[in-house]
Amino acid sequence: MILQILFFIVFLLVASMAYASWRGAPWVPTKTRDVVRMAKLANLQSADRFVELGCGTGNVSRYLASHSSAKIFGVELSLVQWFAARVLARDLSNSPTFILADAFHHDLSSYNVVYLFLMPDTYKKISPKLKAELKPGSRVISYVWPIADWTATTVDHIEGSPDLFLYTI
Repeated sequence: MILQILFFIVFLLVASMAYASWRGAPWVPTKTRDVVRMAKLANLQSADRFVELGCGTGNVSRYLASHSSAKIFGVELSLVQWFAARVLARDLSNSPTFILADAFHHDLSSYNVVYLFLMPDTYKKISPKLKAELKPGSRVISYVWPIADWTATTVDHIEGSPDLFLYTI
């Protein structure tokens, strides 16, 4: 009986990770050197509300919470990564808030800075939501791939590293 329960729990956790991968992107963390680049590009101020969509284990959100007084949020669909993000952030003084949710159903209207590291097809799907819910002047930063049909305000390009794209709504 215990083995069956353990198998069921493992199955649920793996299914959660697989669903999150299928829905937006597989879990691939942003490289640490690129998190620092993204933080400079975001230029967060204390009044900013930042959200990382598909935050995984929250390395971007944790870094920003440690280096900024802005309100930091991470949204993650996979139960495994969401739980890991919460555990890893438990000792931070300015701990980010991690939300277990689907980015496509999470209300974005209270944020003014959004970070995405998803698949290009997912960018196409979430683009209308970003435009509809974010207020004018909000910033969107994408990692690796540009958002189709959007014009970047800034492209942070460093030889040997993925590009970062900054957009202003």
